[in-house]
Amino acid sequence: MSNTIELLESIGRNASLRRASPESLSRALDEMGAVDNLKLAAATGDRSYLAQELGNKNNVVNHNGHDGGCDPGDDDAENVPDQDGDEMDTPDNPAR
Repeated sequence: MSNTIELLESIGRNASLRRASPESLSRALDEMGAVDNLKLAAATGDRSYLAQELGNKNNVVNHNGHDGGCDPGDDDAENVPDQDGDEMDTPDNPAR
């Protein structure tokens, strides 16, 4: 796998490889000793071959949109609009 990553980095750094035709890239990968999955991915444009080579792992992020944030009881009294509808006191809009 590390060889595959190194070859992908080489392709990324080399403009002629990045813009090479699939046939030219395939020849270059053969010369570099690339694994079959990398050569297949380059030839077909199918990323699933790279996923197989690098280990297809799903990254799951647990996110609760209702968690965190400001607690209404923690509001700063100076930065809360007055009950009569006046604007908030801010540095640009100081209290009268």
